[in-house]
Amino acid sequence: MNDGLETYPEKYSAICRKADLNAQHGVAMITVIILTAVLMMMGASMYFVASREGTMSQADYAGSQAFYYAEGGIENTLDILTYAGTEAQLTQPRPDQSDDGYGYLMDPTPSQREDPTDPVQMTIGNETYTVWVDEVDENGDHCAGCGLNLVSANPAFLLITAEGQSSQGYRKLQQRVRLEASGFPLTLYVDGNAELNGTVNMNNQSLFVRGNFYGREKLVVSGTDLPFGGAAGVFATGTIYAKANGGNSQIYTSTGDQSSYWDANYINDRDNRGPTGNKYTLADLQDQFETGGLTTSQLTILKGQAKASGYYVSGDGGFNIQQGDLPSRDGNIVVYVEFPSGEPADNEVDLKFEWPHAPYTEGKALVVVKNGSVVMTGSAIGDLQGSIYCPDGPVTIHGGGSGTFTGFVWGKGMIDIGNFPFNMTEEFLADPPFYAWTVVRETAWTEVDR
Repeated sequence: MNDGLETYPEKYSAICRKADLNAQHGVAMITVIILTAVLMMMGASMYFVASREGTMSQADYAGSQAFYYAEGGIENTLDILTYAGTEAQLTQPRPDQSDDGYGYLMDPTPSQREDPTDPVQMTIGNETYTVWVDEVDENGDHCAGCGLNLVSANPAFLLITAEGQSSQGYRKLQQRVRLEASGFPLTLYVDGNAELNGTVNMNNQSLFVRGNFYGREKLVVSGTDLPFGGAAGVFATGTIYAKANGGNSQIYTSTGDQSSYWDANYINDRDNRGPTGNKYTLADLQDQFETGGLTTSQLTILKGQAKASGYYVSGDGGFNIQQGDLPSRDGNIVVYVEFPSGEPADNEVDLKFEWPHAPYTEGKALVVVKNGSVVMTGSAIGDLQGSIYCPDGPVTIHGGGSGTFTGFVWGKGMIDIGNFPFNMTEEFLADPPFYAWTVVRETAWTEVDR
Protein backbone atom coordinates (compact mmCIF):
# COMPACT_ATOMS: atom_id res chain seq x y z
CA MET A 1 0.00 0.00 0.00
CA ASN A 2 2.76 2.36 0.95
CA ASP A 3 4.54 1.72 -2.30
CA GLY A 4 1.42 2.80 -4.20
CA LEU A 5 1.08 5.87 -2.13
CA GLU A 6 4.68 6.71 -2.53
CA THR A 7 4.55 6.51 -6.37
CA TYR A 8 1.27 8.41 -6.88
CA PRO A 9 2.83 11.88 -6.93
CA GLU A 10 5.21 10.73 -9.61
CA LYS A 11 2.36 9.37 -11.75
CA TYR A 12 0.40 12.54 -11.16
CA SER A 13 3.38 14.63 -12.17
CA ALA A 14 3.83 12.59 -15.34
CA ILE A 15 0.19 13.00 -16.20
CA CYS A 16 0.48 16.74 -15.69
CA ARG A 17 3.60 16.91 -17.82
CA LYS A 18 1.83 14.98 -20.57
CA ALA A 19 -1.21 17.25 -20.37
CA ASP A 20 1.03 20.31 -20.47
CA LEU A 21 2.86 18.94 -23.51
CA ASN A 22 -0.44 18.24 -25.24
CA ALA A 23 -1.54 21.79 -24.48
CA GLN A 24 1.66 23.14 -26.00
CA HIS A 25 1.12 21.01 -29.07
CA GLY A 26 -2.41 22.39 -29.36
CA VAL A 27 -1.22 25.97 -29.10
CA ALA A 28 1.46 25.26 -31.70
CA MET A 29 -1.12 23.70 -33.98
CA ILE A 30 -3.42 26.70 -33.61
CA THR A 31 -0.47 29.00 -34.25
CA VAL A 32 0.45 27.04 -37.35
CA ILE A 33 -3.12 27.13 -38.56
CA ILE A 34 -3.32 30.87 -37.95
CA LEU A 35 0.03 31.49 -39.65
CA THR A 36 -0.98 29.28 -42.52
CA ALA A 37 -4.23 31.17 -42.89
CA VAL A 38 -2.41 34.48 -42.76
CA LEU A 39 0.12 33.30 -45.34
CA MET A 40 -2.68 31.97 -47.53
CA MET A 41 -4.46 35.30 -47.30
CA MET A 42 -1.24 37.16 -48.06
CA GLY A 43 -0.57 34.80 -50.97
CA ALA A 44 -4.08 35.27 -52.26
CA SER A 45 -3.70 39.05 -51.94
CA MET A 46 -0.35 38.96 -53.71
CA TYR A 47 -1.81 36.75 -56.43
CA PHE A 48 -4.75 39.11 -56.78
CA VAL A 49 -2.42 42.12 -56.97
CA ALA A 50 -0.11 40.34 -59.41
CA SER A 51 -3.06 39.20 -61.48
CA ARG A 52 -4.50 42.69 -61.45
CA GLU A 53 -1.14 44.16 -62.40
CA GLY A 54 -0.87 41.60 -65.18
CA THR A 55 -4.34 42.45 -66.40
CA MET A 56 -3.56 46.14 -66.23
CA SER A 57 -0.25 45.61 -68.04
CA GLN A 58 -1.98 43.52 -70.67
CA ALA A 59 -4.69 46.14 -71.04
CA ASP A 60 -2.07 48.87 -71.17
CA TYR A 61 -0.17 46.90 -73.82
CA ALA A 62 -3.36 46.33 -75.77
CA GLY A 63 -4.19 50.02 -75.43
CA SER A 64 -0.71 50.92 -76.61
CA GLN A 65 -1.16 48.64 -79.59
CA ALA A 66 -4.48 50.33 -80.37
CA PHE A 67 -2.79 53.72 -80.03
CA TYR A 68 -0.02 52.75 -82.43
CA TYR A 69 -2.56 51.47 -84.95
CA ALA A 70 -4.50 54.73 -84.74
CA GLU A 71 -1.32 56.76 -85.06
CA GLY A 72 -0.31 54.63 -88.04
CA GLY A 73 -3.68 55.33 -89.62
CA ILE A 74 -3.09 59.08 -89.36
CA GLU A 75 0.40 58.84 -90.86
CA ASN A 76 -0.87 56.66 -93.69
CA THR A 77 -3.63 59.16 -94.45
CA LEU A 78 -1.12 62.01 -94.52
CA ASP A 79 0.85 60.09 -97.13
CA ILE A 80 -2.31 59.60 -99.21
CA LEU A 81 -3.17 63.30 -99.04
CA THR A 82 0.21 64.16 -100.55
CA TYR A 83 -0.83 62.19 -103.61
CA ALA A 84 -4.58 62.86 -103.64
CA GLY A 85 -6.02 65.96 -102.06
CA THR A 86 -9.12 66.95 -104.00
CA GLU A 87 -12.69 65.98 -103.25
CA ALA A 88 -12.88 63.96 -106.47
CA GLN A 89 -9.81 61.95 -105.46
CA LEU A 90 -10.74 61.39 -101.82
CA THR A 91 -14.29 60.24 -102.54
CA GLN A 92 -13.16 57.40 -104.81
CA PRO A 93 -13.61 53.86 -103.38
CA ARG A 94 -10.34 52.45 -102.03
CA PRO A 95 -9.47 48.77 -101.64
CA ASP A 96 -9.37 47.83 -97.97
CA GLN A 97 -9.89 44.79 -95.72
CA SER A 98 -13.49 45.32 -94.74
CA ASP A 99 -16.25 42.82 -95.52
CA ASP A 100 -17.12 44.50 -98.82
CA GLY A 101 -13.48 44.95 -99.80
CA TYR A 102 -13.44 48.74 -100.15
CA GLY A 103 -14.05 51.93 -98.21
CA TYR A 104 -14.02 55.71 -98.63
CA LEU A 105 -11.42 58.00 -97.16
CA MET A 106 -14.02 60.76 -97.55
CA ASP A 107 -17.68 59.83 -97.67
CA PRO A 108 -19.24 60.76 -101.04
CA THR A 109 -22.21 62.27 -99.17
CA PRO A 110 -21.09 65.54 -97.49
CA SER A 111 -23.59 65.20 -94.61
CA GLN A 112 -22.06 61.84 -93.63
CA ARG A 113 -18.40 62.86 -93.51
CA GLU A 114 -18.30 63.36 -89.75
CA ASP A 115 -19.59 59.83 -89.14
CA PRO A 116 -19.16 57.87 -92.41
CA THR A 117 -20.94 54.63 -93.15
CA ASP A 118 -18.05 52.95 -94.93
CA PRO A 119 -14.63 54.33 -93.94
CA VAL A 120 -11.33 52.70 -94.90
CA GLN A 121 -10.57 49.71 -92.67
CA MET A 122 -7.24 47.90 -92.47
CA THR A 123 -6.48 44.69 -90.56
CA ILE A 124 -3.18 43.64 -89.00
CA GLY A 125 -3.59 40.11 -87.62
CA ASN A 126 -6.49 40.36 -85.21
CA GLU A 127 -6.10 44.11 -84.85
CA THR A 128 -7.70 46.83 -87.00
CA TYR A 129 -7.58 50.52 -87.63
CA THR A 130 -10.23 52.62 -89.35
CA VAL A 131 -9.61 56.05 -90.91
CA TRP A 132 -11.61 58.79 -92.59
CA VAL A 133 -11.38 62.52 -93.31
CA ASP A 134 -13.91 65.30 -92.95
CA GLU A 135 -14.04 68.80 -94.44
CA VAL A 136 -13.56 71.45 -91.77
CA ASP A 137 -12.95 75.18 -91.68
CA GLU A 138 -9.80 76.90 -90.39
CA ASN A 139 -11.14 76.55 -86.82
CA GLY A 140 -11.62 72.82 -87.17
CA ASP A 141 -15.42 72.95 -87.32
CA HIS A 142 -17.29 70.66 -89.72
CA CYS A 143 -18.51 72.36 -92.87
CA ALA A 144 -20.45 70.60 -95.59
CA GLY A 145 -19.19 71.40 -99.07
CA CYS A 146 -16.65 74.08 -98.10
CA GLY A 147 -14.74 73.19 -101.23
CA LEU A 148 -11.69 71.04 -101.74
CA ASN A 149 -10.15 71.80 -105.10
CA LEU A 150 -7.32 73.81 -106.58
CA VAL A 151 -9.56 76.56 -107.89
CA SER A 152 -12.03 77.59 -105.19
CA ALA A 153 -10.40 76.43 -101.96
CA ASN A 154 -6.77 77.23 -101.36
CA PRO A 155 -5.97 76.57 -98.63
CA ALA A 156 -8.40 73.84 -97.63
CA PHE A 157 -8.68 72.05 -94.29
CA LEU A 158 -9.35 68.42 -93.35
CA LEU A 159 -9.80 66.58 -90.07
CA ILE A 160 -8.33 63.06 -90.05
CA THR A 161 -9.91 60.59 -87.62
CA ALA A 162 -8.26 57.25 -86.89
CA GLU A 163 -9.63 54.51 -84.62
CA GLY A 164 -7.28 51.76 -83.48
CA GLN A 165 -8.79 48.55 -82.07
CA SER A 166 -6.86 45.69 -80.51
CA SER A 167 -8.11 42.63 -78.61
CA GLN A 168 -8.56 44.57 -75.38
CA GLY A 169 -7.88 48.17 -76.34
CA TYR A 170 -9.38 51.08 -78.24
CA ARG A 171 -7.91 54.46 -79.12
CA LYS A 172 -9.26 57.31 -81.23
CA LEU A 173 -6.99 60.08 -82.52
CA GLN A 174 -7.67 63.15 -84.64
CA GLN A 175 -5.32 65.35 -86.68
CA ARG A 176 -6.23 68.60 -88.46
CA VAL A 177 -4.26 69.42 -91.63
CA ARG A 178 -4.04 72.25 -94.14
CA LEU A 179 -3.85 71.58 -97.87
CA GLU A 180 -2.32 74.14 -100.21
CA ALA A 181 -1.35 74.19 -103.85
CA SER A 182 2.32 73.26 -103.92
CA GLY A 183 3.33 76.22 -106.07
CA PHE A 184 4.01 74.16 -109.19
CA PRO A 185 2.57 76.15 -112.14
CA LEU A 186 -0.68 74.39 -112.93
CA THR A 187 -0.70 75.80 -116.42
CA LEU A 188 1.49 76.34 -119.50
CA TYR A 189 4.72 77.81 -118.15
CA VAL A 190 7.80 78.74 -120.19
CA ASP A 191 11.00 79.45 -118.30
CA GLY A 192 12.56 81.32 -121.22
CA ASN A 193 11.38 82.62 -124.57
CA ALA A 194 8.27 81.29 -126.32
CA GLU A 195 7.88 81.31 -130.08
CA LEU A 196 4.49 80.32 -131.46
CA ASN A 197 4.53 80.24 -135.24
CA GLY A 198 1.52 78.09 -136.00
CA THR A 199 -2.20 78.11 -135.37
CA VAL A 200 -2.25 77.57 -131.63
CA ASN A 201 -5.51 77.36 -129.70
CA MET A 202 -5.49 77.68 -125.92
CA ASN A 203 -8.78 77.21 -124.12
CA ASN A 204 -9.43 78.05 -120.44
CA GLN A 205 -5.71 78.27 -119.78
CA SER A 206 -3.08 81.00 -119.89
CA LEU A 207 0.46 80.98 -121.20
CA PHE A 208 2.97 82.35 -118.68
CA VAL A 209 6.36 83.27 -120.10
CA ARG A 210 9.42 84.17 -118.06
CA GLY A 211 10.99 85.88 -121.04
CA ASN A 212 9.89 87.19 -124.42
CA PHE A 213 6.91 86.02 -126.43
CA TYR A 214 6.93 85.94 -130.24
CA GLY A 215 3.66 85.35 -132.06
CA ARG A 216 2.93 84.83 -135.76
CA GLU A 217 0.02 83.47 -137.72
CA LYS A 218 -3.05 82.71 -135.62
CA LEU A 219 -2.87 82.43 -131.87
CA VAL A 220 -6.27 82.06 -130.19
CA VAL A 221 -6.58 82.29 -126.41
CA SER A 222 -10.12 81.96 -125.14
CA GLY A 223 -12.16 81.35 -122.02
CA THR A 224 -11.34 81.68 -118.35
CA ASP A 225 -8.01 80.80 -116.76
CA LEU A 226 -9.38 77.92 -114.71
CA PRO A 227 -6.32 77.29 -112.50
CA PHE A 228 -5.68 80.93 -111.55
CA GLY A 229 -8.82 82.90 -112.41
CA GLY A 230 -9.48 85.83 -114.69
CA ALA A 231 -9.52 85.88 -118.47
CA ALA A 232 -7.13 83.46 -120.15
CA GLY A 233 -4.26 85.21 -121.91
CA VAL A 234 -0.53 85.49 -122.53
CA PHE A 235 1.57 86.85 -119.67
CA ALA A 236 5.24 87.58 -120.37
CA THR A 237 7.85 89.24 -118.19
CA GLY A 238 9.76 90.29 -121.30
CA THR A 239 8.37 91.84 -124.45
CA ILE A 240 5.44 90.50 -126.43
CA TYR A 241 5.89 90.70 -130.20
CA ALA A 242 3.38 89.90 -132.90
CA LYS A 243 4.66 89.69 -136.46
CA ALA A 244 2.39 91.38 -138.97
CA ASN A 245 1.17 89.16 -141.77
CA GLY A 246 -0.57 90.96 -144.64
CA GLY A 247 -0.70 94.15 -142.65
CA ASN A 248 -2.51 92.65 -139.68
CA SER A 249 -1.28 91.28 -136.39
CA GLN A 250 -2.27 87.65 -136.36
CA ILE A 251 -2.85 87.55 -132.64
CA TYR A 252 -6.50 87.05 -131.77
CA THR A 253 -8.35 88.46 -128.81
CA SER A 254 -10.01 86.36 -126.11
CA THR A 255 -13.30 86.70 -127.99
CA GLY A 256 -11.77 85.15 -131.11
CA ASP A 257 -11.81 88.34 -133.22
CA GLN A 258 -8.72 89.21 -135.24
CA SER A 259 -7.17 92.43 -134.03
CA SER A 260 -4.45 94.83 -135.08
CA TYR A 261 -3.84 95.82 -131.45
CA TRP A 262 -3.08 94.08 -128.21
CA ASP A 263 -6.06 92.95 -126.22
CA ALA A 264 -5.85 93.58 -122.48
CA ASN A 265 -5.41 89.89 -121.72
CA TYR A 266 -2.03 89.88 -123.47
CA ILE A 267 -0.17 91.32 -120.55
CA ASN A 268 3.11 93.18 -121.12
CA ASP A 269 2.67 95.40 -124.12
CA ARG A 270 6.14 96.92 -123.93
CA ASP A 271 6.27 97.90 -127.59
CA ASN A 272 3.34 100.28 -127.02
CA ARG A 273 0.83 98.71 -129.38
CA GLY A 274 -1.89 98.38 -126.80
CA PRO A 275 -3.34 99.85 -123.61
CA THR A 276 -1.01 102.14 -121.66
CA GLY A 277 0.58 100.68 -118.56
CA ASN A 278 -0.18 97.08 -119.44
CA LYS A 279 2.85 95.54 -117.71
CA TYR A 280 3.69 92.16 -116.26
CA THR A 281 6.81 91.79 -114.16
CA LEU A 282 8.81 88.97 -112.61
CA ALA A 283 7.39 89.99 -109.22
CA ASP A 284 3.88 89.57 -110.65
CA LEU A 285 4.83 86.11 -111.87
CA GLN A 286 6.25 85.09 -108.49
CA ASP A 287 3.09 86.32 -106.80
CA GLN A 288 1.05 84.11 -109.12
CA PHE A 289 2.99 80.90 -108.39
CA GLU A 290 6.42 79.63 -107.46
CA THR A 291 8.82 79.17 -110.37
CA GLY A 292 11.38 76.96 -108.65
CA GLY A 293 10.07 73.72 -110.15
CA LEU A 294 9.61 70.35 -108.52
CA THR A 295 11.66 69.65 -105.41
CA THR A 296 14.33 66.98 -105.14
CA SER A 297 12.07 64.84 -102.96
CA GLN A 298 9.19 65.11 -105.45
CA LEU A 299 11.48 64.08 -108.32
CA THR A 300 12.80 61.17 -106.27
CA ILE A 301 9.27 59.93 -105.68
CA LEU A 302 8.43 60.30 -109.37
CA LYS A 303 11.54 58.39 -110.40
CA GLY A 304 10.70 55.61 -107.97
CA GLN A 305 7.18 55.34 -109.36
CA ALA A 306 8.49 55.25 -112.92
CA LYS A 307 10.87 52.42 -112.06
CA ALA A 308 8.27 50.46 -110.12
CA SER A 309 5.19 50.70 -112.30
CA GLY A 310 5.76 53.20 -115.12
CA TYR A 311 8.45 53.80 -117.70
CA TYR A 312 12.02 54.78 -116.83
CA VAL A 313 15.00 55.21 -119.16
CA SER A 314 18.43 56.76 -118.81
CA GLY A 315 21.20 57.12 -121.36
CA ASP A 316 22.86 59.31 -123.97
CA GLY A 317 21.50 60.56 -127.26
CA GLY A 318 17.75 60.58 -127.71
CA PHE A 319 14.65 58.45 -127.20
CA ASN A 320 11.38 57.81 -128.99
CA ILE A 321 8.68 56.81 -126.53
CA GLN A 322 5.74 55.10 -128.22
CA GLN A 323 2.47 53.66 -126.98
CA GLY A 324 3.80 50.11 -126.96
CA ASP A 325 6.63 51.07 -124.60
CA LEU A 326 4.23 51.83 -121.77
CA PRO A 327 2.63 49.32 -119.38
CA SER A 328 -0.84 48.12 -120.33
CA ARG A 329 -3.06 49.30 -117.50
CA ASP A 330 -5.46 52.02 -116.40
CA GLY A 331 -4.51 54.77 -114.02
CA ASN A 332 -1.77 57.36 -113.70
CA ILE A 333 1.61 56.58 -115.21
CA VAL A 334 4.97 58.22 -114.66
CA VAL A 335 7.42 58.47 -117.57
CA TYR A 336 10.86 59.51 -116.34
CA VAL A 337 13.76 60.15 -118.72
CA GLU A 338 17.16 61.43 -117.64
CA PHE A 339 20.39 62.06 -119.51
CA PRO A 340 23.63 61.73 -117.55
CA SER A 341 25.61 64.02 -119.89
CA GLY A 342 25.40 66.23 -122.95
CA GLU A 343 23.52 69.39 -123.78
CA PRO A 344 19.76 69.43 -123.10
CA ALA A 345 19.00 70.66 -126.63
CA ASP A 346 20.82 67.61 -128.07
CA ASN A 347 19.16 65.11 -125.73
CA GLU A 348 15.79 64.90 -127.44
CA VAL A 349 12.78 62.90 -126.27
CA ASP A 350 10.14 62.37 -128.95
CA LEU A 351 6.80 61.62 -127.32
CA LYS A 352 4.64 59.45 -129.56
CA PHE A 353 1.97 58.08 -127.26
CA GLU A 354 -1.48 58.85 -125.95
CA TRP A 355 -2.61 58.47 -122.37
CA PRO A 356 -5.16 57.34 -121.62
CA HIS A 357 -5.62 55.30 -124.77
CA ALA A 358 -8.27 52.68 -125.52
CA PRO A 359 -8.83 50.22 -123.97
CA TYR A 360 -7.10 52.00 -121.06
CA THR A 361 -9.43 54.89 -120.34
CA GLU A 362 -8.28 56.35 -117.02
CA GLY A 363 -5.33 58.24 -115.65
CA LYS A 364 -2.74 60.83 -116.59
CA ALA A 365 0.77 60.65 -117.97
CA LEU A 366 3.33 62.51 -115.88
CA VAL A 367 6.39 62.98 -118.10
CA VAL A 368 9.67 64.16 -116.55
CA VAL A 369 12.71 64.83 -118.72
CA LYS A 370 15.93 65.80 -116.95
CA ASN A 371 18.85 67.34 -118.86
CA GLY A 372 16.93 66.93 -122.11
CA SER A 373 14.34 68.46 -124.42
CA VAL A 374 10.89 67.32 -125.53
CA VAL A 375 9.21 67.07 -128.92
CA MET A 376 5.43 66.68 -128.96
CA THR A 377 3.78 65.70 -132.24
CA GLY A 378 0.11 66.53 -132.64
CA SER A 379 -0.91 63.45 -134.59
CA ALA A 380 1.06 61.18 -132.26
CA ILE A 381 0.43 62.71 -128.87
CA GLY A 382 -3.32 62.59 -129.52
CA ASP A 383 -5.56 63.32 -126.57
CA LEU A 384 -2.86 63.08 -123.94
CA GLN A 385 -3.73 64.23 -120.45
CA GLY A 386 -1.10 64.99 -117.87
CA SER A 387 2.02 67.02 -117.33
CA ILE A 388 5.20 67.58 -119.31
CA TYR A 389 8.02 68.70 -117.02
CA CYS A 390 11.16 69.64 -118.95
CA PRO A 391 13.08 72.17 -116.81
CA ASP A 392 16.40 72.03 -118.67
CA GLY A 393 15.46 72.17 -122.37
CA PRO A 394 12.80 73.47 -124.75
CA VAL A 395 9.44 71.89 -125.50
CA THR A 396 8.85 71.81 -129.26
CA ILE A 397 5.39 71.22 -130.72
CA HIS A 398 5.07 69.84 -134.25
CA GLY A 399 2.22 69.15 -136.60
CA GLY A 400 -1.51 69.52 -136.47
CA GLY A 401 -3.03 66.41 -135.03
CA SER A 402 -6.67 65.98 -134.21
CA GLY A 403 -6.00 65.45 -130.50
CA THR A 404 -5.94 68.02 -127.72
CA PHE A 405 -3.39 68.21 -124.92
CA THR A 406 -5.05 68.67 -121.53
CA GLY A 407 -2.77 69.49 -118.66
CA PHE A 408 0.37 71.32 -117.62
CA VAL A 409 3.60 72.07 -119.48
CA TRP A 410 6.84 73.33 -117.96
CA GLY A 411 9.63 73.97 -120.45
CA LYS A 412 12.93 75.80 -120.66
CA GLY A 413 11.59 77.62 -123.68
CA MET A 414 8.81 76.65 -126.07
CA ILE A 415 8.66 76.46 -129.85
CA ASP A 416 5.51 75.80 -131.83
CA ILE A 417 5.83 75.23 -135.57
CA GLY A 418 2.42 73.74 -136.26
CA ASN A 419 -1.17 73.61 -135.13
CA PHE A 420 -1.63 72.28 -131.64
CA PRO A 421 -4.59 72.84 -129.29
CA PHE A 422 -4.24 73.09 -125.51
CA ASN A 423 -7.15 72.68 -123.17
CA MET A 424 -7.92 72.85 -119.48
CA THR A 425 -11.01 71.40 -117.79
CA GLU A 426 -12.58 71.41 -114.34
CA GLU A 427 -12.44 67.60 -114.42
CA PHE A 428 -8.67 67.67 -114.86
CA LEU A 429 -8.20 70.12 -112.00
CA ALA A 430 -10.42 67.96 -109.79
CA ASP A 431 -7.91 65.14 -110.18
CA PRO A 432 -4.50 66.79 -110.72
CA PRO A 433 -1.06 65.16 -110.52
CA PHE A 434 -0.14 64.33 -106.94
CA TYR A 435 2.49 67.02 -106.57
CA ALA A 436 -0.21 69.68 -106.77
CA TRP A 437 -0.63 69.63 -102.97
CA THR A 438 1.45 70.27 -99.90
CA VAL A 439 0.14 68.91 -96.59
CA VAL A 440 0.80 70.77 -93.33
CA ARG A 441 -0.20 69.64 -89.82
CA GLU A 442 -2.25 72.43 -88.31
CA THR A 443 -2.01 70.97 -84.80
CA ALA A 444 -0.56 67.94 -83.08
CA TRP A 445 -2.85 64.92 -82.93
CA THR A 446 -5.35 64.86 -80.08
CA GLU A 447 -6.76 61.82 -78.28
CA VAL A 448 -10.53 61.81 -78.41
CA ASP A 449 -11.37 58.52 -76.66
CA ARG A 450 -9.67 55.47 -75.14
